[in-house]
Amino acid sequence: SLYLLKRLWRFFHSLTLCAILQRPHRMKRLTIIFSLILFGQTLFGQGKTIQRDVLLFEKGLVLHQLVDEDLDLEEIINSKDSIKVKKELATEIKETILEKALEYYQELIDSFPKSKLLFRTLNNKGFIEIALNNKEGAKRTFQKIIDSKADDKEKGGIGSGIMAEPYANYKNRASKVLADIFIKDSNYTEAIKYLDLTKKYPYRHFCGNEYAADEIYMSELYAKCYIGLNDRQKAIETLLPNLLENGLANNSDLVNLTYQTLLQKYSKDDLKIKFEQAFKNYQIEKVKNKDSEYEKYFITFLDTKIELSSWRLDYLKPEERAKEIDKTYRNSEFYKLLNE
Repeated sequence: SLYLLKRLWRFFHSLTLCAILQRPHRMKRLTIIFSLILFGQTLFGQGKTIQRDVLLFEKGLVLHQLVDEDLDLEEIINSKDSIKVKKELATEIKETILEKALEYYQELIDSFPKSKLLFRTLNNKGFIEIALNNKEGAKRTFQKIIDSKADDKEKGGIGSGIMAEPYANYKNRASKVLADIFIKDSNYTEAIKYLDLTKKYPYRHFCGNEYAADEIYMSELYAKCYIGLNDRQKAIETLLPNLLENGLANNSDLVNLTYQTLLQKYSKDDLKIKFEQAFKNYQIEKVKNKDSEYEKYFITFLDTKIELSSWRLDYLKPEERAKEIDKTYRNSEFYKLLNE
């Protein structure tokens, strides 16, 4: 079966590449790398009953996943302990495998423009181009997804395991990737255009944790644009609502970005006073809807409302609630930065 062939292909790769990393001679390395690819082609060539577009996609995907998930090449490339020849070899292996995967994906795109796998292929192709530092190619690929008829609601995302994305999110992802590329190019106005495009193509998931993570990430991206455009106040207003930990998603990067941005405008001592005062003056707001009424707890810090997310607050007596809110204050990552 194709599954068995894929597993054999990965197993062979893992064993052989471990051996390759110990060999110092360039020609031997290139010969082995070529042999791996040839061996992979031979294996996959046995699947004659599989439709060719599916076969091309599976070939590209196995090679792509091999680099991303199985070989730990990035760890070798970025390690301070790796010797130069090992880093060079890991880079060579990575590029060789990804370029071959790119060939398979490109063949599918050129030969099967109506394939059901077209948009998934374009998505994967774009990420390979980023990995190969082909920024202009990645821009064209992800823009092609946005301009296409790709359906973000298509079942089956790019994740895996219990938290796999249930929807493809093609255009949403493409918009965020392009925004990130333009941020790195310091083209913040263009980046904001792509971030705004996510309102037209919203992120879709079944899990509140993933929505929380997406909200935090989007806040960071927008804030980086405003900082780049020298509008620090707007950046601060964008970051502050997600300053406190909510138990749903990690906001450490956002907290650090907020801290560094605020220090451009306020002293650390001033921030410590204002942050402490915000918690001492926490507020309660009643929220009504058709079926129920509940209370929402929040602080106002630098003229921005920040919700306190502890579910326990509703069930505590006033004096216990004050202690719980003080605990939230002292356990916050922002408090720790202010008191370093």
